[in-house]
Amino acid sequence: MAAIGCRPIQSGDKATIPVSTAAVDTKQEPTNAPARATHFAFQHPVFNVKGGYFAYLRPTEDIGFHFPLGEMFGVTPVERLRSEFQLDPTSDDAKLLLTVAQGLRHVREIRPGDSIPREILDGTASWSVEDRHHLLANNRLDLQVWSWAKGGERVIALPQNQEQVAGDPATKKEIAEGRLALASQLGLAEDGVKEIEFRLERVRREIVYIEALRDRYAFIHQIAAGLGRYNRVFGNVKSVEGELGRARALMRKPLDLFNSKFAKVDAKTGQIVALLGNTDLAIELIRENRDDLHFGFMAWDGLIEKWKDAEFERTGKALALIKETYRFLATNYTMAVTWDLAGQRH
Repeated sequence: MAAIGCRPIQSGDKATIPVSTAAVDTKQEPTNAPARATHFAFQHPVFNVKGGYFAYLRPTEDIGFHFPLGEMFGVTPVERLRSEFQLDPTSDDAKLLLTVAQGLRHVREIRPGDSIPREILDGTASWSVEDRHHLLANNRLDLQVWSWAKGGERVIALPQNQEQVAGDPATKKEIAEGRLALASQLGLAEDGVKEIEFRLERVRREIVYIEALRDRYAFIHQIAAGLGRYNRVFGNVKSVEGELGRARALMRKPLDLFNSKFAKVDAKTGQIVALLGNTDLAIELIRENRDDLHFGFMAWDGLIEKWKDAEFERTGKALALIKETYRFLATNYTMAVTWDLAGQRH
């Protein structure tokens, strides 16, 4: 197999990948595993090289197959392998390669034998959330019912406001009355309140992931704020202000992009009658934006970790962080880059 690129093997190459960014099962399985519909069970030997995995060839969204070459890692574009080994387009392996392209929107890398991400199999998310995200999702929907029942429906976005209002006994009573009114509004039968609760629960199970993504998004906002702090720290240092200014300008694009995704979900959940009138359509929209946001945020994970140790002083470490942030933004968010959250949905 001809490799077009190499990198040194790193200690992390053999490590278990976190649940939030990797396929559920990273254990190598035999290629004759019976569960063909749920695993990346490739048949061709080229895809079963020990230690091999699929990942994007950044900054593009071309997919490469990465494999060990002694002390180095080689990588070959999947399209070249498809051509060199003359894979039949109708073969199981060729179909799995299409699934790999879908899967890499949900996980960082895919190894032969991994489970196919649940997002592809049944639409549910394959990454974990915290208890507080369940509470936030519950409060958000309850308060949408409450605000509709009071005749002034609006999105209550701040978590502290949700907890304060939703915890009030009088509000709880009005939420219960609101569910009854919604059942009547939607023309449901005698057990209409149970149906309303069932539909609300279906939506809750989806927006809990949106609440978790809001937490991850907060770290990106902190990077934007950190660039502003560095602007004050370095003042008129000519060697820094140009790159810093360009980085701050480039930050606007991802912020606008991610804000628009959250806004679409909030607009849908902010209209409770329409939400519960067509729950299937609402869940489809929520999942689409959930997956777009999760895919977009994965690229930021490494940078976020480095910003957690940011020094807001005139130090070499601070300068290196500014430069790395600019390179990341210039690579992913300049006009010349066609990378788009929804652009590679297969």
